[in-house]
Amino acid sequence: MRSGKGCCNGTFGELVQGQLGDRPFLITLPIQGLRSEALFIPDPTLSEILGENSKSKAKKAAKYLLQFYGLQWGGRLEICSNIPEGKGMASSSADIVATLKAIANSFSIPLSKETISKIAAKIEPTDGIMYEEVVAYDHIHGEWIESFGFLPPYTLVGLDLGGTINTIEHNQIKKTYSEQDKDQLIVAYDLIKEGFRQNNISYICKAATISASINQKILPKPIFNQLKMLAEQVQGGVVVAHSGTVAGIMMDHNIAKKKEVISCILTEFPTIQMLGPFHNTE
Repeated sequence: MRSGKGCCNGTFGELVQGQLGDRPFLITLPIQGLRSEALFIPDPTLSEILGENSKSKAKKAAKYLLQFYGLQWGGRLEICSNIPEGKGMASSSADIVATLKAIANSFSIPLSKETISKIAAKIEPTDGIMYEEVVAYDHIHGEWIESFGFLPPYTLVGLDLGGTINTIEHNQIKKTYSEQDKDQLIVAYDLIKEGFRQNNISYICKAATISASINQKILPKPIFNQLKMLAEQVQGGVVVAHSGTVAGIMMDHNIAKKKEVISCILTEFPTIQMLGPFHNTE
């Protein structure tokens, strides 16, 4: 055993979230520039996990994993993250995944994504970010549904609309989707699949806008209509944190008007903090 390291990316909300039939699901939007890094220093003289009190969920996950493998050890957990908390960007989920990876690295024990999912889902609804690629994921029960691969090149201009959301409390509220909403979510899901099949970001942007529009009935974003109009100018889409406070515009990385849109956002919303831009150019 040795000191172990683990890391995990955050997200910018979700591409799509809702229900397929009666099953809750989301489609992940991992952001490589947002990252949680964990260091676990094992100590056989300790029975507890020591670390920042604010990282109680990660410490609880660490304890679950050690118990799962019958390890009667404690240790010190150190987490460094640049993911904003309470915004719907998977900050606590990333801490949990990074922590579990660090402990697995420390003890050289196998750690499957299914095991991570089971442990994470015991603590809170989890975001599917144990998968590096984009996946459809049942965030309530911690179950993988389908993998799509990695996103085509994009630029995402994000905005922090202020305030925070308690994810656990928000997910305890029953979400009501009309039959029309459910039909539109199927359309969005199919657009995601087609976007990855064709390596075409425009389909994915359309899917995101559909889902963000439906979410306006559940957790409305105050500048949604303005963002939608700006997104249409660059054949882009509106991306939101369905259980958070961020929203933004996703567009083709190679779009000619990209700089103009960023400038317009800064001009139109001068008092709102901009996040990013985030890029995927591969």
